[in-house]
Amino acid sequence: MKIFTAGFTANLARAMLLAAGVSMTFAGQSAMAQGAADDFYRGKDVRILIGAGVGGTYGLYAQLAARHLGKHIPGNPTLVLQTMPGAGGNVALAYSYTAAPKDGTLIHLIHSDVLFETLLNPAVKFNAKDYLFIGRIADADSVTLSTRASGIKTIDDAKTREVTMGSTGITNVFSLSALMMNRTAGTKFKVIAGYKGASDIAIAMERGELDSSGMSLANALTLHGDKLKTGDFQPVFAISSKRLPEFPNVPAMTEFGTPEDKILMEIYVSTGELGRPLAFPPGVSPQRLAVMREAFTKMMKDPDFLAETKKADIPVSPMSGEDMAVYVNKVMSAPAAQIEAARKLHAELIASK
Repeated sequence: MKIFTAGFTANLARAMLLAAGVSMTFAGQSAMAQGAADDFYRGKDVRILIGAGVGGTYGLYAQLAARHLGKHIPGNPTLVLQTMPGAGGNVALAYSYTAAPKDGTLIHLIHSDVLFETLLNPAVKFNAKDYLFIGRIADADSVTLSTRASGIKTIDDAKTREVTMGSTGITNVFSLSALMMNRTAGTKFKVIAGYKGASDIAIAMERGELDSSGMSLANALTLHGDKLKTGDFQPVFAISSKRLPEFPNVPAMTEFGTPEDKILMEIYVSTGELGRPLAFPPGVSPQRLAVMREAFTKMMKDPDFLAETKKADIPVSPMSGEDMAVYVNKVMSAPAAQIEAARKLHAELIASK
Protein backbone atom coordinates (compact mmCIF):
# COMPACT_ATOMS: atom_id res chain seq x y z
CA MET A 1 0.00 0.00 0.00
CA LYS A 2 2.76 2.39 0.85
CA ILE A 3 4.50 1.69 -2.39
CA PHE A 4 1.24 2.12 -4.27
CA THR A 5 0.47 5.30 -2.37
CA ALA A 6 3.94 6.62 -2.91
CA GLY A 7 3.75 5.77 -6.59
CA PHE A 8 0.32 7.35 -6.82
CA THR A 9 1.56 10.43 -5.01
CA ALA A 10 4.54 10.68 -7.29
CA ASN A 11 2.37 10.24 -10.33
CA LEU A 12 -0.04 12.80 -9.00
CA ALA A 13 2.79 15.20 -8.38
CA ARG A 14 4.06 14.72 -11.93
CA ALA A 15 0.53 15.20 -13.27
CA MET A 16 0.13 18.39 -11.26
CA LEU A 17 3.43 19.71 -12.55
CA LEU A 18 2.40 18.80 -16.09
CA ALA A 19 -0.98 20.50 -15.65
CA ALA A 20 0.71 23.56 -14.21
CA GLY A 21 3.04 23.61 -17.20
CA VAL A 22 0.08 23.38 -19.58
CA SER A 23 -1.72 26.13 -17.68
CA MET A 24 1.36 28.30 -17.81
CA THR A 25 1.63 27.62 -21.53
CA PHE A 26 -2.00 28.62 -22.14
CA ALA A 27 -1.61 31.65 -19.92
CA GLY A 28 1.52 32.59 -21.79
CA GLN A 29 -0.22 32.18 -25.13
CA SER A 30 -3.15 34.28 -23.89
CA ALA A 31 -0.80 36.99 -22.68
CA MET A 32 1.04 36.91 -25.99
CA ALA A 33 -2.24 37.25 -27.89
CA GLN A 34 -3.26 40.14 -25.64
CA GLY A 35 0.10 41.79 -26.16
CA ALA A 36 -0.10 41.34 -29.91
CA ALA A 37 -3.55 42.93 -29.95
CA ASP A 38 -2.26 45.81 -27.80
CA ASP A 39 0.60 46.39 -30.21
CA PHE A 40 -1.62 46.22 -33.28
CA TYR A 41 -4.49 48.48 -32.20
CA ARG A 42 -2.60 51.02 -30.11
CA GLY A 43 -2.61 54.42 -31.83
CA LYS A 44 -4.80 53.25 -34.71
CA ASP A 45 -8.17 54.42 -35.97
CA VAL A 46 -10.81 51.73 -36.42
CA ARG A 47 -13.63 52.64 -38.78
CA ILE A 48 -17.22 51.63 -38.16
CA LEU A 49 -18.88 51.55 -41.57
CA ILE A 50 -22.60 51.97 -42.20
CA GLY A 51 -24.39 51.89 -45.53
CA ALA A 52 -26.82 54.65 -44.57
CA GLY A 53 -26.92 58.21 -43.30
CA VAL A 54 -26.57 59.03 -39.63
CA GLY A 55 -30.24 59.94 -39.15
CA GLY A 56 -31.60 56.40 -38.70
CA THR A 57 -30.87 53.50 -36.40
CA TYR A 58 -27.76 52.39 -38.30
CA GLY A 59 -26.23 55.71 -37.37
CA LEU A 60 -27.66 55.49 -33.87
CA TYR A 61 -26.12 52.11 -33.05
CA ALA A 62 -22.86 52.82 -34.88
CA GLN A 63 -22.33 55.98 -32.84
CA LEU A 64 -23.20 54.07 -29.70
CA ALA A 65 -20.54 51.48 -30.49
CA ALA A 66 -18.04 54.20 -31.41
CA ARG A 67 -18.45 55.73 -27.96
CA HIS A 68 -18.19 52.55 -25.91
CA LEU A 69 -16.39 49.75 -27.77
CA GLY A 70 -12.92 51.27 -28.01
CA LYS A 71 -12.08 51.11 -24.32
CA HIS A 72 -12.62 47.35 -24.36
CA ILE A 73 -10.33 46.72 -27.36
CA PRO A 74 -6.69 46.07 -26.35
CA GLY A 75 -4.65 49.13 -27.19
CA ASN A 76 -7.73 51.37 -27.00
CA PRO A 77 -7.92 52.51 -30.63
CA THR A 78 -10.03 55.47 -31.72
CA LEU A 79 -13.30 54.44 -33.37
CA VAL A 80 -14.49 56.61 -36.25
CA LEU A 81 -17.86 56.48 -38.00
CA GLN A 82 -17.84 56.20 -41.80
CA THR A 83 -21.02 56.48 -43.87
CA MET A 84 -21.38 54.98 -47.35
CA PRO A 85 -25.07 55.17 -48.31
CA GLY A 86 -26.41 53.79 -51.56
CA ALA A 87 -28.60 51.02 -52.99
CA GLY A 88 -30.21 50.24 -49.65
CA GLY A 89 -26.87 49.40 -48.03
CA ASN A 90 -25.55 47.28 -50.90
CA VAL A 91 -22.85 49.78 -51.86
CA ALA A 92 -21.26 49.52 -48.42
CA LEU A 93 -21.70 45.74 -48.36
CA ALA A 94 -19.95 45.37 -51.73
CA TYR A 95 -17.14 47.63 -50.50
CA SER A 96 -16.54 45.84 -47.21
CA TYR A 97 -16.74 42.42 -48.86
CA THR A 98 -14.38 43.11 -51.77
CA ALA A 99 -12.22 46.16 -51.09
CA ALA A 100 -12.08 47.05 -47.40
CA PRO A 101 -8.96 46.27 -45.35
CA LYS A 102 -8.97 42.78 -43.86
CA ASP A 103 -6.67 43.55 -40.94
CA GLY A 104 -9.30 44.34 -38.30
CA THR A 105 -9.30 48.12 -38.75
CA LEU A 106 -12.75 48.18 -40.37
CA ILE A 107 -15.89 47.01 -38.62
CA HIS A 108 -19.11 46.99 -40.60
CA LEU A 109 -22.43 47.56 -38.90
CA ILE A 110 -23.95 45.65 -41.78
CA HIS A 111 -27.38 46.18 -43.24
CA SER A 112 -29.91 43.69 -41.98
CA ASP A 113 -30.92 43.07 -45.62
CA VAL A 114 -27.63 41.23 -46.21
CA LEU A 115 -29.20 37.80 -45.81
CA PHE A 116 -32.20 38.24 -48.07
CA GLU A 117 -30.09 40.09 -50.64
CA THR A 118 -27.66 37.16 -50.70
CA LEU A 119 -30.50 34.67 -51.18
CA LEU A 120 -32.71 36.64 -53.57
CA ASN A 121 -30.41 38.85 -55.60
CA PRO A 122 -27.82 36.88 -57.62
CA ALA A 123 -26.23 40.14 -58.81
CA VAL A 124 -24.89 41.23 -55.43
CA LYS A 125 -21.15 41.12 -54.78
CA PHE A 126 -21.25 39.72 -51.25
CA ASN A 127 -22.37 36.66 -49.34
CA ALA A 128 -23.88 36.87 -45.87
CA LYS A 129 -22.35 33.62 -44.65
CA ASP A 130 -18.80 34.89 -45.27
CA TYR A 131 -19.02 37.84 -42.88
CA LEU A 132 -17.34 37.35 -39.51
CA PHE A 133 -19.99 38.35 -37.02
CA ILE A 134 -18.76 40.11 -33.90
CA GLY A 135 -22.16 40.46 -32.26
CA ARG A 136 -25.60 42.00 -32.53
CA ILE A 137 -26.41 45.09 -30.51
CA ALA A 138 -30.16 44.92 -31.11
CA ASP A 139 -32.71 43.09 -33.18
CA ALA A 140 -34.60 45.10 -35.79
CA ASP A 141 -38.16 44.01 -36.12
CA SER A 142 -39.94 46.69 -38.10
CA VAL A 143 -43.33 48.29 -38.42
CA THR A 144 -45.21 50.31 -41.01
CA LEU A 145 -46.61 53.56 -39.62
CA SER A 146 -49.29 55.78 -41.10
CA THR A 147 -50.07 59.42 -40.36
CA ARG A 148 -53.18 60.71 -38.62
CA ALA A 149 -53.89 62.87 -41.66
CA SER A 150 -54.02 59.82 -43.94
CA GLY A 151 -57.01 58.36 -42.12
CA ILE A 152 -55.36 54.93 -42.35
CA LYS A 153 -55.47 53.25 -38.95
CA THR A 154 -55.71 49.54 -39.76
CA ILE A 155 -55.00 46.97 -42.46
CA ASP A 156 -58.67 47.13 -43.43
CA ASP A 157 -58.38 50.89 -43.97
CA ALA A 158 -55.41 50.27 -46.28
CA LYS A 159 -57.66 48.12 -48.50
CA THR A 160 -60.07 50.97 -49.21
CA ARG A 161 -57.83 53.38 -51.13
CA GLU A 162 -54.32 53.93 -52.43
CA VAL A 163 -51.86 54.53 -49.59
CA THR A 164 -48.61 56.27 -50.49
CA MET A 165 -45.52 54.90 -48.79
CA GLY A 166 -42.08 56.53 -48.81
CA SER A 167 -38.91 54.49 -49.17
CA THR A 168 -35.24 54.82 -50.04
CA GLY A 169 -35.53 52.05 -52.64
CA ILE A 170 -37.95 49.53 -54.07
CA THR A 171 -35.87 46.52 -53.05
CA ASN A 172 -35.57 47.19 -49.32
CA VAL A 173 -37.62 45.18 -46.85
CA PHE A 174 -40.02 48.04 -46.07
CA SER A 175 -41.08 48.42 -49.71
CA LEU A 176 -41.16 44.69 -50.35
CA SER A 177 -43.28 44.06 -47.28
CA ALA A 178 -45.86 46.61 -48.43
CA LEU A 179 -45.96 45.01 -51.88
CA MET A 180 -46.32 41.60 -50.25
CA MET A 181 -49.25 42.89 -48.20
CA ASN A 182 -50.88 44.08 -51.42
CA ARG A 183 -50.59 40.51 -52.67
CA THR A 184 -51.62 38.64 -49.54
CA ALA A 185 -53.96 40.99 -47.67
CA GLY A 186 -55.46 43.07 -50.47
CA THR A 187 -54.00 46.39 -49.38
CA LYS A 188 -53.30 49.22 -51.82
CA PHE A 189 -49.90 50.53 -50.83
CA LYS A 190 -48.12 52.57 -53.51
CA VAL A 191 -44.37 52.70 -52.90
CA ILE A 192 -42.67 55.99 -53.72
CA ALA A 193 -38.95 55.24 -53.75
CA GLY A 194 -35.93 57.49 -54.00
CA TYR A 195 -35.82 59.30 -50.65
CA LYS A 196 -32.31 59.79 -49.31
CA GLY A 197 -32.97 58.52 -45.83
CA ALA A 198 -35.32 58.00 -42.91
CA SER A 199 -35.27 61.65 -41.86
CA ASP A 200 -36.36 62.82 -45.32
CA ILE A 201 -39.24 60.33 -45.30
CA ALA A 202 -40.34 61.47 -41.83
CA ILE A 203 -40.38 65.09 -42.97
CA ALA A 204 -42.48 64.16 -46.02
CA MET A 205 -44.95 62.35 -43.75
CA GLU A 206 -45.21 65.37 -41.47
CA ARG A 207 -45.87 67.60 -44.48
CA GLY A 208 -48.63 65.36 -45.72
CA GLU A 209 -46.72 64.31 -48.84
CA LEU A 210 -46.78 60.65 -47.75
CA ASP A 211 -49.35 58.53 -45.98
CA SER A 212 -47.00 55.96 -44.51
CA SER A 213 -43.54 54.49 -44.17
CA GLY A 214 -41.86 51.36 -42.88
CA MET A 215 -39.12 51.65 -40.27
CA SER A 216 -37.36 49.67 -37.59
CA LEU A 217 -39.12 49.40 -34.26
CA ALA A 218 -36.17 51.15 -32.63
CA ASN A 219 -36.55 54.06 -35.03
CA ALA A 220 -40.28 54.22 -34.38
CA LEU A 221 -39.87 54.21 -30.60
CA THR A 222 -36.83 56.45 -30.24
CA LEU A 223 -37.40 59.00 -33.01
CA HIS A 224 -41.19 59.00 -33.25
CA GLY A 225 -42.27 57.89 -29.78
CA ASP A 226 -44.02 61.18 -29.06
CA LYS A 227 -46.02 60.98 -32.30
CA LEU A 228 -47.04 57.41 -31.49
CA LYS A 229 -48.28 58.55 -28.08
CA THR A 230 -50.32 61.42 -29.54
CA GLY A 231 -51.67 59.34 -32.45
CA ASP A 232 -50.01 61.49 -35.11
CA PHE A 233 -48.33 58.26 -36.24
CA GLN A 234 -49.98 54.86 -35.84
CA PRO A 235 -48.87 51.29 -36.56
CA VAL A 236 -50.60 49.45 -39.42
CA PHE A 237 -48.70 46.15 -39.68
CA ALA A 238 -45.54 44.61 -38.26
CA ILE A 239 -42.69 43.38 -40.44
CA SER A 240 -41.86 40.47 -38.18
CA SER A 241 -42.43 36.74 -37.71
CA LYS A 242 -45.00 37.40 -34.97
CA ARG A 243 -46.84 40.30 -33.39
CA LEU A 244 -44.69 42.81 -31.56
CA PRO A 245 -45.17 43.11 -27.78
CA GLU A 246 -45.19 46.89 -28.17
CA PHE A 247 -48.18 46.69 -30.56
CA PRO A 248 -50.07 43.50 -29.68
CA ASN A 249 -53.19 44.47 -31.63
CA VAL A 250 -51.30 45.11 -34.86
CA PRO A 251 -51.03 42.10 -37.21
CA ALA A 252 -47.71 40.73 -38.39
CA MET A 253 -47.28 40.33 -42.13
CA THR A 254 -46.67 36.60 -41.70
CA GLU A 255 -50.30 36.15 -40.63
CA PHE A 256 -51.33 36.47 -44.27
CA GLY A 257 -50.68 34.55 -47.48
CA THR A 258 -50.13 31.02 -48.72
CA PRO A 259 -47.37 28.63 -47.57
CA GLU A 260 -45.37 29.69 -50.64
CA ASP A 261 -45.79 33.35 -49.70
CA LYS A 262 -44.66 32.61 -46.16
CA ILE A 263 -41.33 31.15 -47.32
CA LEU A 264 -40.46 34.50 -48.88
CA MET A 265 -41.83 36.42 -45.92
CA GLU A 266 -39.61 34.47 -43.55
CA ILE A 267 -36.61 35.56 -45.62
CA TYR A 268 -37.82 39.16 -45.46
CA VAL A 269 -38.30 39.11 -41.69
CA SER A 270 -34.79 37.71 -41.22
CA THR A 271 -33.83 41.38 -41.24
CA GLY A 272 -35.34 41.64 -37.78
CA GLU A 273 -33.36 38.71 -36.42
CA LEU A 274 -30.09 40.04 -37.85
CA GLY A 275 -30.90 43.48 -36.54
CA ARG A 276 -27.95 45.79 -36.06
CA PRO A 277 -24.87 43.54 -36.09
CA LEU A 278 -21.20 44.40 -36.07
CA ALA A 279 -19.07 42.24 -38.35
CA PHE A 280 -15.64 42.01 -39.87
CA PRO A 281 -15.38 41.52 -43.62
CA PRO A 282 -14.18 38.06 -44.67
CA GLY A 283 -10.44 37.58 -44.40
CA VAL A 284 -9.78 39.01 -40.93
CA SER A 285 -7.75 36.62 -38.81
CA PRO A 286 -9.45 34.37 -36.22
CA GLN A 287 -7.25 35.92 -33.52
CA ARG A 288 -8.52 39.46 -34.18
CA LEU A 289 -12.08 38.21 -34.46
CA ALA A 290 -11.75 36.60 -31.02
CA VAL A 291 -10.33 39.82 -29.58
CA MET A 292 -13.19 41.89 -31.01
CA ARG A 293 -15.87 39.44 -29.88
CA GLU A 294 -14.50 39.63 -26.35
CA ALA A 295 -14.51 43.43 -26.51
CA PHE A 296 -18.11 43.38 -27.76
CA THR A 297 -19.21 41.14 -24.90
CA LYS A 298 -17.60 43.51 -22.41
CA MET A 299 -19.24 46.53 -24.04
CA MET A 300 -22.70 45.00 -23.79
CA LYS A 301 -22.19 44.65 -20.01
CA ASP A 302 -20.51 48.03 -19.55
CA PRO A 303 -22.42 50.15 -16.98
CA ASP A 304 -21.82 53.32 -19.00
CA PHE A 305 -23.18 51.67 -22.16
CA LEU A 306 -26.24 50.33 -20.32
CA ALA A 307 -26.89 53.68 -18.64
CA GLU A 308 -26.85 55.51 -21.97
CA THR A 309 -29.19 53.07 -23.66
CA LYS A 310 -31.58 53.21 -20.70
CA LYS A 311 -31.57 56.99 -20.52
CA ALA A 312 -32.18 57.39 -24.26
CA ASP A 313 -34.66 54.47 -24.39
CA ILE A 314 -32.55 52.71 -27.02
CA PRO A 315 -33.62 49.06 -27.45
CA VAL A 316 -30.83 46.54 -26.84
CA SER A 317 -31.08 42.79 -27.46
CA PRO A 318 -27.60 41.30 -27.90
CA MET A 319 -26.69 38.13 -29.72
CA SER A 320 -23.20 36.67 -29.83
CA GLY A 321 -21.25 36.53 -33.06
CA GLU A 322 -21.15 32.74 -32.82
CA ASP A 323 -24.95 32.51 -32.55
CA MET A 324 -25.39 34.92 -35.43
CA ALA A 325 -23.22 32.76 -37.66
CA VAL A 326 -25.33 29.72 -36.75
CA TYR A 327 -28.54 31.57 -37.61
CA VAL A 328 -27.25 32.81 -40.97
CA ASN A 329 -26.04 29.36 -41.96
CA LYS A 330 -29.39 27.85 -40.96
CA VAL A 331 -31.41 30.23 -43.14
CA MET A 332 -29.03 29.83 -46.07
CA SER A 333 -29.29 26.04 -45.91
CA ALA A 334 -32.94 26.10 -47.05
CA PRO A 335 -33.70 23.69 -49.92
CA ALA A 336 -32.72 25.04 -53.33
CA ALA A 337 -36.24 24.57 -54.71
CA GLN A 338 -37.68 26.78 -51.96
CA ILE A 339 -35.10 29.48 -52.57
CA GLU A 340 -35.78 29.39 -56.32
CA ALA A 341 -39.52 29.74 -55.73
CA ALA A 342 -38.89 32.64 -53.35
CA ARG A 343 -36.68 34.35 -55.94
CA LYS A 344 -39.41 34.07 -58.54
CA LEU A 345 -42.03 35.58 -56.24
CA HIS A 346 -39.57 38.26 -55.13
CA ALA A 347 -39.04 39.30 -58.77
CA GLU A 348 -42.81 39.39 -59.33
CA LEU A 349 -43.25 41.73 -56.37
CA ILE A 350 -40.62 44.15 -57.65
CA ALA A 351 -42.22 44.13 -61.11
CA SER A 352 -45.62 44.85 -59.57
CA LYS A 353 -44.62 48.27 -58.25
